[in-house]
Amino acid sequence: MNNRSFSSRLSWRIIGIVSVIFFVSFIVIGLVSQYVIAHEAASAAPLELALIPLLVGVIGLIILFFVCRREIRRMTRPVTELSVSALNMAKGNFKAKLPEINSKDEMLRLRDSFVYMQNSISDYIGQLKSTKSDNERMESELNVARTIQMGMLSTDFPPQLHALLQPAKEVGGDLYDFIRKDDMLHFAVGDVSGKGVPASLVMSITRAMLHFVATLDLPLKESVSRINNSVADTNSNDMFVTLFIARINLKTLRMDYCNAGHNPPVVIPPDGKPRFLPVKSNLAAGLLEHFPYEAEHIDLEPGTRLVAYTDGVTEAENDRLELYGEDRLMEAVTHLEADMDEKTVVQRIYQSVKSFTAGHPQSDDITIMSVRV
Repeated sequence: MNNRSFSSRLSWRIIGIVSVIFFVSFIVIGLVSQYVIAHEAASAAPLELALIPLLVGVIGLIILFFVCRREIRRMTRPVTELSVSALNMAKGNFKAKLPEINSKDEMLRLRDSFVYMQNSISDYIGQLKSTKSDNERMESELNVARTIQMGMLSTDFPPQLHALLQPAKEVGGDLYDFIRKDDMLHFAVGDVSGKGVPASLVMSITRAMLHFVATLDLPLKESVSRINNSVADTNSNDMFVTLFIARINLKTLRMDYCNAGHNPPVVIPPDGKPRFLPVKSNLAAGLLEHFPYEAEHIDLEPGTRLVAYTDGVTEAENDRLELYGEDRLMEAVTHLEADMDEKTVVQRIYQSVKSFTAGHPQSDDITIMSVRV
């Protein structure tokens, strides 16, 4: 019901009540007048005299009707104007003009409530715009950071190697690296604890150190020790890096490697029976300075393939919160063909993970590297 119908209904209700009172009063007055006139023989026109009070009452009722209606409309006009303002606000005009009310009653409190609501909504809209602007600026900066971070990763892959990195957020903490130096192929895969910007910064430091120590031709345990000390020295947030680093002599096929708390790679020999590479239980880099890392070595057969990865692969979840796991990874690499190029190998494993998750949001960075000698 709108305010005009409310005004009319209120007017008619009041007039109706007053009319009943008037008519009852005039009937009583009329009866009394008839009784008096009937007993006064000197009256010349008893009927006309009896109708005079009734006529006066009707005229008074008509006057009362218009006076009451005008007063009710005057009193309810602010409600009508407030309803129009409320309709404009509902359409998005939160600065709609409100009526001026001078009376210090419920109408003034109602108007003050509308003013408070207008100010609150305007402030909220302003905060939303500011937040949206801040979020858009942050998103833009993160996109730039992602471009810079992904640009740091080497993509000029040698024939023996290919890798893929898919961050869970705009920037991530996974990393891979490789350097071909004469007959030596250096490569590494790592995973920084946590995600987002802090992890990406530690990732950048670690990758820079990997490149640096690869040029020094140090024993691998010494290389990992230097990386560990560098990360620990610059780490104020108790973050760490799991790391698998290896060096293959492409002539002798001897592979020296050191594992710092990382997932062991999968070794696929020419006979096609994959297995996990045995690794020593060294601490992740960045946890404890001067930790005594131990390196290992293995002689590879020609045609051997190694698949290194981060836990974003084995811990990928589907909608039922089931993990991809090591068994599915082993099954995926078992079906790889021996003559596949390394890029296809990486894509096959990645597609296996994505098929398992079936669109479930990625919760961790995913890195896959395939190396064949």
